[in-house]
Amino acid sequence: MRRLWSYESAPRTSGDTPLKILVSFFAALFLALLAAHQRPSLDCGTCDVTAYGRLVSDTALALLALTLCGYASWLTLMQIRQARAVGRLLDCQSLLASFARAFDDAQTRGEFTLVATSVLADYARYFGAEALRVEIVEPRTGVTVDEFLAPLFPPAIVPEVKAHFLKRNPTVHCPGPECTPRFLDLSTESVQWLARRRTRAVAAAITTPLGRTAILLMTFPKPRPAFSEDEIELLCSSLSGLVQTAADHCKRKNREDLERRLNHAERVQAVGTLAGGVAHEFNNILGALLGYGELAVQRAQDGKQVEHYLNEMISTARRAELIVNQILTLSRSREQARLPLNLVEAMRDALPLISASFPELEVAAPLLPDGDCKIVGHPMDLQQVLTNLCKNALEASAGGVKVDVNVDIVVTDSVKSLSLGLLQPGKYVRLSVEDNGRGISPDTLPRIFEPFFTTKAARGGTGLGLAAVHGLVTAMDGRIDVTSERGRGTQFEIYFPHCSMPSTPIGQFFASTPLVLGSGQLIATLRAPRGDLEMHEERIAALGYEPISFVAYAALEAWLKTHPVDLIMIDVAAIPSSVSAQDIKAMVGDTPVIATSRFGEEAMTRSTIATHFTHLRDPMSTQALANAIRMSI
Repeated sequence: MRRLWSYESAPRTSGDTPLKILVSFFAALFLALLAAHQRPSLDCGTCDVTAYGRLVSDTALALLALTLCGYASWLTLMQIRQARAVGRLLDCQSLLASFARAFDDAQTRGEFTLVATSVLADYARYFGAEALRVEIVEPRTGVTVDEFLAPLFPPAIVPEVKAHFLKRNPTVHCPGPECTPRFLDLSTESVQWLARRRTRAVAAAITTPLGRTAILLMTFPKPRPAFSEDEIELLCSSLSGLVQTAADHCKRKNREDLERRLNHAERVQAVGTLAGGVAHEFNNILGALLGYGELAVQRAQDGKQVEHYLNEMISTARRAELIVNQILTLSRSREQARLPLNLVEAMRDALPLISASFPELEVAAPLLPDGDCKIVGHPMDLQQVLTNLCKNALEASAGGVKVDVNVDIVVTDSVKSLSLGLLQPGKYVRLSVEDNGRGISPDTLPRIFEPFFTTKAARGGTGLGLAAVHGLVTAMDGRIDVTSERGRGTQFEIYFPHCSMPSTPIGQFFASTPLVLGSGQLIATLRAPRGDLEMHEERIAALGYEPISFVAYAALEAWLKTHPVDLIMIDVAAIPSSVSAQDIKAMVGDTPVIATSRFGEEAMTRSTIATHFTHLRDPMSTQALANAIRMSI
């Protein structure tokens, strides 16, 4: 077994060392001057006892002055050594800070590995090492579960070195696990004429936050002085900081990934919650469309005006389109654009969908108009908050449940303690949602906003609803207060910061811009043979353009060789598998292109369509089609 060299700690100087140096120096100077003030005569004829006494006292003063001068010199050397050690420690702290910044830029596992390789290279250069490797070892089995290598790295750590660091050496003074060896000199040689030891390889170990052992192995290009105790301390502490920085990075990235997954899962769950209500709402929409359509046909046969019925059909269809857009917004992993809005109007707009989603829920919402109830947010976020609170109230009830929804203005002059944090002084718009359910037990209340915490796991609860409420409210700088009593219901009070800017009408969040019509520009379309081909041509023609359609890629390619067009629309489903993106670029030239695809055709779109093409998802609205054409031509 290789020998573990031990070193005694170097002397430490205290904070008043500079004062000691000055006092010692001036005291030595004073004593030297005092000793030299009166030199004794060497003439034996005049020697007496007094002269010899003076000689002895002056010699003692001179020796004391030399002693103090030596002491001051020793303190000065120690101070210089400590200053160098502090400077090296500061350099190490700066190095670790640069490592933390480098890890912050890593997003994926591959990027993390590249950053770790670069970091270990800098770490090796800092200690003057030529090659370096770090292995994460499971202490119970001695198996390496992970390893990180510098660009130049030594061979794998041998089992004897692992065994040395995994064993414990309890003593009388240190019986606990902290006595685990932490440093090993692997290649020590003696230099006779200096009587000093030199080394070419060392190993160090620390315990990771997960209880495993991280073992570092460094080799040097040529023998260097053996590590002192200070250098061992610096090596182990810097290794601990490096491992802690990497562990914190992994924890943060894992937490961010879980938060993204939680947000997406909550949106998907919200879609599932709304599915039944949306189906009911679509039945009403389809009934209105069929009814107005039949009336329009009947009146057209009688030669009467049908414009009113057609307008009603369009209005009903737009209501359906709004519901679809709301579902798509919930299912997409993207942030909503938050603007000033009136919370009363937002709650009124959300109530019909709440009623459709939970028909058995009785909602009492006076919501008197108040133009001062302004906050910064998005109606979809507020609708999701209200939906989750109402769903929570419904699931917490044994039978019929009633929910009271109110909005008012609250002004606080001092800090107010809430069940979830503190409310700072200021003006707030308060949303209150109170139910008459079974209430929440005092033991459960502190945990209701934790992700995946649920008391209804047996009935399919996921614990995402209230966690999403907390996330959305926090994103809008809001605060939540919950009061509940068993058997008497629960009240959620949400405080949003008041906004003094003019509010945005709710309709503008979902409003579409007026259609811009064309002036007869020629549009060539490649469309897969679907049943909507004729309707697709008519929609383009209704927008003021001249369409010419093809169902075969070869026919479109041949036609474009002799006919210039203003725009080309390509359905990716109509592109043969043998056609590449380069072939399409060569065919269209400088002509603007709009690519259309349906759900599930993303891979085909990425492989055959250039990135600078405009992309639309089928089925598309007339507004989306008109905007895309206007922006392309």
